Amino acid sequence: MHVNRISRAGVLLVRLAGGSTERLARDLGACGFAVAQVSSSEEAIVEATVQAYPLILLDISGSESSAAGAVPAEDAGVSLRTLERLRSASPASQVVVLVGRGVDLVTCCQAVTLGAAGFVHWDERQSLDRVVERLDQAYARYEADLAEGRELHSQRLFDETGIAGKSELMAKLLFHAKRASLISDAPVLITGESGTGKQLLAEAIHRMDPKRRRRPFVTVNCAAIAGTLAESALFGHRKGAFTGATENRLGCFRSAEGGTILLDEISELDKVLQPKLLRVLQESRVLPVGGDEEEGIDVRVIASCNRPLPVLVEQNEFRLDLYQRLNVIALEIPPLRKRPEDVPLLVQFFLRRYASYYPPGIESVDAEVYEVLTRSVGTGNVRELENAVRRILAFKRAGTRLELSDIPPNVLARQVSRREEADVTEALTSAATALVQGGRMNLSEILDEFEAVILREALQRLQSTHAGLADRLGLSRRTFYHKLRKHHLTTSRWTTSFDHPLK
Repeated sequence: MHVNRISRAGVLLVRLAGGSTERLARDLGACGFAVAQVSSSEEAIVEATVQAYPLILLDISGSESSAAGAVPAEDAGVSLRTLERLRSASPASQVVVLVGRGVDLVTCCQAVTLGAAGFVHWDERQSLDRVVERLDQAYARYEADLAEGRELHSQRLFDETGIAGKSELMAKLLFHAKRASLISDAPVLITGESGTGKQLLAEAIHRMDPKRRRRPFVTVNCAAIAGTLAESALFGHRKGAFTGATENRLGCFRSAEGGTILLDEISELDKVLQPKLLRVLQESRVLPVGGDEEEGIDVRVIASCNRPLPVLVEQNEFRLDLYQRLNVIALEIPPLRKRPEDVPLLVQFFLRRYASYYPPGIESVDAEVYEVLTRSVGTGNVRELENAVRRILAFKRAGTRLELSDIPPNVLARQVSRREEADVTEALTSAATALVQGGRMNLSEILDEFEAVILREALQRLQSTHAGLADRLGLSRRTFYHKLRKHHLTTSRWTTSFDHPLK
C-alpha cells in the first residue's frame, strides 16, 4: 500500500456531483491523511470556517452514470462558485479539484484562476497514487505559504533592503524582490509612479544579489543620453572613432562588468538605440563605437519606468521584442496613497536622515502631523513626502516636538482643498443615488444632471474665481462659460471674475 510522507495532514473532502466518497476517504485515511467528508456547498463552507484544513479536495468528477459525458454547465458553475467561497472562507487552505472525464479543460483553467492549487483526473477504477501525489504537492505549497507569511509579517525584509515601511503591499514587493535578487542573470523591470523609489529598489536587489553585490552598480538615465553620443555612453568607443574621441572609453555596460546596470526611465530610450540594446540583452556582447569586434559582458540589467510600456508598444514608440526581453521579472511599486501605514515610518526615516537641518533634533511627533502628511501626499509619492519633511525641518522654530503648527501653510491648505473636493464627490454621489432611485435611467439625462451638480457644488464650495475653477475642472474658460449658461448657473456674483469670452 502507498504510504504518504505527510503525517496526519487534514483533508476536507467535498463531494458536489453525487455518488459516494466512502472508498476515497477510506483509502486516503490509509495513506496517512485525516479526512472529513461533506456533501454540499453549505456544509463545506461551514466546516472550512470552523476548522482550518491544510488541504481541501473538491470533487466535481460527476457520478458514474454521467462520467462518459460532459458535466452540465450549471453543475460546473456551482462547483466554481463553491471553490471561490472556500478560498474566501479559508484562504490558507490549498484546494485540489478532483475531476473526471466529463469535466473539460476550460473548467479546470477557471478553477486554477479562482485559486485552486491544481486539479487531478480520477475515477474509482483508477489507482489512488495520482491523487496522493497531487495532495503531497499541495501540502508542500501549504507549508511554503506559511513560511512566506511569517517572513512577510516580520521586519527582516525591510531591514535587509534598507527600505522603510511595514505595509503588506511593500512586504510582498520586497519578498519578490529578494527572490529576484537570487536569480542573478534574469532582467528585472521595475514600474511605478514617479517618486515611489524605483532606484532604491534596484539598489536593494543589487545588494541582495550574492553573485554581484561586490561588483559595480551603474545607473543610466535614458532620458538624458539621447543624441549622437548616446551609443558611446552606453557601449563605449575606440580612440579616433569620431571627432573628440581622444581615448578609449568603456561605456556604462562595460563599466558595470560583473555587477548591475540600472536603465532608469527606459521608456525614454531613443528608438535608434533600442535594437542595439536588444542585441546586448540577447547576446551579452557589446560593440564599442569604432570597434571591429564585439566584446562579451557579464552584467545584470534592471530597467525602470513610470510610463506603461505595453501602451508605448501599441503606439509604436517602444519595441515589442525589447519589452519582452526586459519583462522577465516584473515588479510594480505601489503608490504611497495605497499604503498609508508606511507614512509614519518614512517620516521618522527622513527626520533621522535630515537631522542636520534642525540641530536640536526631533524627539516626538504628534499624531495629527502624520495624518496631515498622509493626506497631503499626491502624485509625488515618497519623494514628495521627503521634500515636505525637509521643508518642515528647515523652518522649524523651536522645541523637539513636531506639531501641527510646524507644518507649512501650503501643506495645510491641501487638507481644506481635498475636503472641499470630497464634499463635491459626496454631493455627486447623493445626486446619482436620487436619480436612479427616482427611475431616471436615461444616460444622457443623468450625465447632464451630474455636470450641473459638479458645477453648482464647485461654485458654492470652492473658493476661487471662474478662471481658477475652469483650471481645476480641466476646462477652457470658453467651455466653462458655455456650461454655466447651459445649466443657468451664471450669476452677477461671478460675472466679474474675468472678462466674458462671448462678448
